[in-house]
Amino acid sequence: MNTLHGFAAVYLLSMSMGAQAQPVYTAEACCKLCPQAAQATFYEPPELKNYATLVEAKDQWLFRTRSDFRTDFGLDDSGYRALKRLRDGLAQRGVELVLVMPPSRGLLHADRLTPLELATFDPARARQNYVQTLDRVRDLGIQVADFSDLLGAPQPAGQPFYFKGDHNWTPYGADRSAQLVAQTLEGSDVLKALPHQTFTSQTAGLLGRSGTLQKAAAQICGNGYPAQYVSRYQTRAQGNAKGPAKVALIGTSASGELFNFAGFLEQYLETPVRNFSVPGGGYDDSLIAYLLGDDFQKDPPAVLVWETDNLDSLGKSSFYRQAMAALSDGCENQTPLLRSQANLHSGRNQVLFNGGGGNVYPIKGSRYQVDLRFADPGVHMMNATLTYMNGRQENISLSRSPTVNTQGRFAFELRGDGDWDDQTFLSMDVQPPPGMNATSLSTRLCVKPAITAAPSLRTAQTEEN
Repeated sequence: MNTLHGFAAVYLLSMSMGAQAQPVYTAEACCKLCPQAAQATFYEPPELKNYATLVEAKDQWLFRTRSDFRTDFGLDDSGYRALKRLRDGLAQRGVELVLVMPPSRGLLHADRLTPLELATFDPARARQNYVQTLDRVRDLGIQVADFSDLLGAPQPAGQPFYFKGDHNWTPYGADRSAQLVAQTLEGSDVLKALPHQTFTSQTAGLLGRSGTLQKAAAQICGNGYPAQYVSRYQTRAQGNAKGPAKVALIGTSASGELFNFAGFLEQYLETPVRNFSVPGGGYDDSLIAYLLGDDFQKDPPAVLVWETDNLDSLGKSSFYRQAMAALSDGCENQTPLLRSQANLHSGRNQVLFNGGGGNVYPIKGSRYQVDLRFADPGVHMMNATLTYMNGRQENISLSRSPTVNTQGRFAFELRGDGDWDDQTFLSMDVQPPPGMNATSLSTRLCVKPAITAAPSLRTAQTEEN
């Protein structure tokens, strides 16, 4: 009894105190970035290197200072020359290249930045350089979607171009980009020649997105961000089933099914589109794999829409050495000067030698290309050493995203920059892929087809009328 009475007394006392002074609660704002997010060392893991350095702006918008606050765009002179060579090679195959390079997240959503971020980012300079880059690419004879009218324009309420915590655009961003592609080709003969079909896009529920920037922040800080929900869309052909496509799409994850970019292209171009983008494959690896495949080689499209998130990879000579060799299907249509079939063992394996049988060919520079095919179609990395007559060597390492179907095949031009074009090829050694001690490899070296400058298909067809 005494115990019960004591318990009751304590309870009544606490109730009396509670009546006199209400408890005070404090709440911290959700999902703030931790101090570690500002430290470069936390971005050293490979999966985080593209997210340096995260900052949080208004309304929990996340930005990457290195990528989203960039003010320089485009390529150097050699990069633009290489891009034009790729465009000319596609034109020789009857393919009109259309480049889609949307503005950076910081440039398009500068209104979400606080004075702290704007102190280290110059939107005016970024805009000027971005527009100049589009003009420079357009001067190469490449059709480029014009995003300049979106810069500085207010975004519709609840319809941002990009997700607040993801590097990808929203379905609205994909929709607007598809409209700009259609405006770029509007009235052109190449568009008029495409098979006509009507498509409609309709909402198909909601798309919840826990963005890549949000996931990176969670990995560094341990706290998460709420998913952002936007309308999801699907595009369907009206009437008959979808017809054969003469428009091909290659792009980043933004061109994936989730955002319906291919569907919006069908709606505004009024023609079927086939999407060859590979999730996680990137616009560079996906393009190389597409050019090497039967879909392109046996039935090239009339229009190739190439969606990129920037031109950085296009400044690398290794990309063009592969893309140009892939464009001509390696040595499939050429008589090889050198060839071999070898079972690789651990260590270095000589697979090509210029001088076998007493024949020494004047193999110099980028007029020649190498075509390798591993028996294992799952190989995604190739390491080789090329030796020249004067003893100079080049170590070349090519890798593709694990999501890309390589068919075990790699093709690349011999090096032609600087004085490499004057070096005479002697031999090539190959090492087995990592983790693989033995596999079969077919190797060929051949002359590559000549690429001549070609006018824009759009211009050429207009002039003929």
